[in-house]
Amino acid sequence: MSNLYDDLKALAQIPHAYETWTDYRERLSGFFMSQTEPGSTVLIVGAGACSDLALQALGEHFSEIRLLDRDADALREGVRRQRAQILPDRLICADLLGVSEETYRAIADGLLSEIQSASLRPDPARFERCLKEAFAHALRTRTPDPITAQAALSDHVICCGVHSQLLTTFLQMASVYRRYVPFRPEAIESFLREQLPSLVFALNDTLFRWAKRSVIFGLEECRIGIAGGVDGAWQAFSDLERRGVPIAAEQRLIWSFDPAQGKAYSMRILQIEKEDQ
Repeated sequence: MSNLYDDLKALAQIPHAYETWTDYRERLSGFFMSQTEPGSTVLIVGAGACSDLALQALGEHFSEIRLLDRDADALREGVRRQRAQILPDRLICADLLGVSEETYRAIADGLLSEIQSASLRPDPARFERCLKEAFAHALRTRTPDPITAQAALSDHVICCGVHSQLLTTFLQMASVYRRYVPFRPEAIESFLREQLPSLVFALNDTLFRWAKRSVIFGLEECRIGIAGGVDGAWQAFSDLERRGVPIAAEQRLIWSFDPAQGKAYSMRILQIEKEDQ
């Protein structure tokens, strides 16, 4: 039997994203180039398969591009597809959250055992506690990959669509288990939401530390047609407001994330000029 984490990972890529995101990719990349100096250097955090990045155009604008993501295969595939001239040593495979694939697999195995060991239907309250304990332990013991300043330091650091994904794997796992055990999903969602402010603060601190001139954030203001903010992005907005950092430039874009599922986001792209945080 396959592990739930591996099943979720296989489903993570949006089919035909590169083709679907053409307009968004061009407008987003155009904003990056309009707000940065030709010949400057850039680090793009959470680049993934680069479906929202016009790598060839960016390569003509920046003197050096570094791409960072936890999925090395996605990075290589994105660069290969666009035939971008990015040296292999500029592809940084690193996990900034610090929850390893082995940890996710162990959680999935443990929760599956909890379900299978129940003589009858698993007790919802007990399973809810097991979920919280497993997720809490993973976050308490998380170990972000160490990245040297030499590897990451760039004139500009770009981070789009990352804050909202920090705890997505946990939420997806809980959603799957909810099919088999009627625990309270809102309890798990609330617990994970409580973890986000500190995680977002740590991520933003890292982004500002790596930037010489500016950080460009791409944050989901809302999912179109759905009331309320987007967790992770909402906490990022709050953190930037708390820091009191002035916005040097801003653009709003519509990101047709997954047309087949009717999922689209209103994005705010914010450039924050570097200063002591």
